[in-house]
Amino acid sequence: MNDWDAETAEWYAANYGEVATNRLAVEALELESDSLVVDVGCGTGSALRHAASIITQGSLIGVDPVPRMIELARERTDGHPAAPRIEFRLGSAEDLPVDDAAADVVLAFDSFDHWQDKARGLREIRRILRPAGRLVVVKDASVPGERGARRAFVDALARARFVVSREEQIEGEDVRFTLWICKAID
Repeated sequence: MNDWDAETAEWYAANYGEVATNRLAVEALELESDSLVVDVGCGTGSALRHAASIITQGSLIGVDPVPRMIELARERTDGHPAAPRIEFRLGSAEDLPVDDAAADVVLAFDSFDHWQDKARGLREIRRILRPAGRLVVVKDASVPGERGARRAFVDALARARFVVSREEQIEGEDVRFTLWICKAID
């Protein structure tokens, strides 16, 4: 995300910061109330605020490489009932500021294509996931129709030793996206 600056972050927050995709994707997951969830490329923190209604005894960590985006996420989370359980950290997919084997679930909602080094980002996710943890990737509607893009994505997962355990296309509230739930394999 080297090309993202404060102005781009403001534009994104105004246009996509609260898009229904975040809520609908979280609702499609089976999250445990005591999970530790990490959102890579968390943007405004919308997905974490939605997840907080389910993660009532766990923790939520948002990571984003854009300083202004982290500020916006913190601003939008101030006053939220779950604010004490939601933390935002500056960092990239390739260098996640999260302990080894800490996360039950890692979210990558419309961020995967912005990573500078996808292979390294996937290795980092394997590092922070607990043994039974899951990676959840959401991509907008353009990807499923593009066979080459989907194949490249699935191949990148396979090279990083992830297997797709569920793939679902979700549509509603003027959004369409594909949700992939992935598990690390040895």
